[in-house]
Amino acid sequence: MAFLLAVLTFAVGLALRRRRIPRWLTGLGTISYSVYLLHPVLLAVSDGTIGRWRQDRLVLEVAFYAVLLPVCVLTYRCVEAPGQA
Repeated sequence: MAFLLAVLTFAVGLALRRRRIPRWLTGLGTISYSVYLLHPVLLAVSDGTIGRWRQDRLVLEVAFYAVLLPVCVLTYRCVEAPGQA
């Protein structure tokens, strides 16, 4: 099933390759590696400080992304981009 979903994802990307991609989506793609690396760290920090809740709380999820995304933009600009240059 995962293989079929991967093939489908690439097929959709190939079909839409000539279309214009929204700026926010390309920005998210730019910082995606930072998100991949930093989200477990932020989850570990939040589990250690405020603990893990039995149910998801919308306020905590919004706060998580409100911290994660700016930190990822910062790490992209300060670490990834200079490293690629």
